[in-house]
Amino acid sequence: MTDQISIPTVFMRGGTSKGLLFDKRDLPSEEKKISKYLLAAMGSPDMRQIDGMGGATSVTSKVCIISKSEVENIDIDYFFAQVLVDEARVDYGPTCGNMLSAVGPFAIEKGMIDAKEIRTNIVIRSVNTGSIIEATIQTPNKKVKYSGDYKIAGVPGEGSPILLKFKNLVGGVTGKLLPTDHPTTIINGIEVTCLDVSMPMVMANAKDFGIVGNETSNDLNENKTLLKKIEEIRLSAALKMGMGDVSGKVIPKFALLSKPLNGGTITSRYFTPKTCHETHAATGSNCIASACLISSTVASKITNIEATGNDKITIEHPLGLIDCLVETSTTVNSFDKNFIKSCGVYRTSRKIMDGNVYIPENIDDV
Repeated sequence: MTDQISIPTVFMRGGTSKGLLFDKRDLPSEEKKISKYLLAAMGSPDMRQIDGMGGATSVTSKVCIISKSEVENIDIDYFFAQVLVDEARVDYGPTCGNMLSAVGPFAIEKGMIDAKEIRTNIVIRSVNTGSIIEATIQTPNKKVKYSGDYKIAGVPGEGSPILLKFKNLVGGVTGKLLPTDHPTTIINGIEVTCLDVSMPMVMANAKDFGIVGNETSNDLNENKTLLKKIEEIRLSAALKMGMGDVSGKVIPKFALLSKPLNGGTITSRYFTPKTCHETHAATGSNCIASACLISSTVASKITNIEATGNDKITIEHPLGLIDCLVETSTTVNSFDKNFIKSCGVYRTSRKIMDGNVYIPENIDDV
């Protein structure tokens, strides 16, 4: 016997993030109580998260809550939780495309989905945003295959490729492709693009912030003047996007864009939003790649490319490249909500630990 509560969980890397995955049935039903459980499990609030499973960064303090879907033509519901590191708060507003790559393998191994021979296609609904994702998992002999020869920047070694094809991804939070109704908006004298594709984002040209755009994430995170300026513009942009006061919230995200230096389409420094991502978010990749193909946005002014219907946009980030496959309509203009049809990215995942996480028995008294 123990004075702690034991909860079944799986600790997984998904893309360039990692966190805990739970079967929804193993957690409380009330959101307030879930938050207490997740904060205790991850060790927040604490900059080191020394008393929990969190890795002391936003990309290693994530939780996925998984269940079989009751929605027609949907296999799995995926509810994402961003557990803040230094605050006693859990943000249920965003989703995470990197952790999404761990959802399919988890669902198969937990018996929620029957694996098919060779590969298994799973239709996943992001509960947070309403977007639909088709995940293709390699399942030779009807077993999840984690090993392989596919490499993603920011992760050592190689793994089995997982294709994530995002559909119904426009306007998930704001209801609009262009939440300000314009491809660019001037905020505090800076031209920005506000876009809602997979993830609501604010994008600007890096040079307008006095940087080149190819700095390391550590260099940018040490630039407190830059971070303050980004946050001021992000808060103002959110109001213009109809998102209200987003102080303390992690969406919209922010990106500083510049010309590519290593054969890609565009360079991005992605902020989560108070720190620069060491690599790049998958959902943020969808949004930036789409912006490259939408006329008159900050991104399209940098890339100067036109949509062909099926385009590969390669985004350069601090540790390498990420490819995004964008399908666009050839019958509507780029400002139309139906212009972006789907975005696809390849990720890998790995199961790190399967067991139980323990939280204090008196958690309800906290």
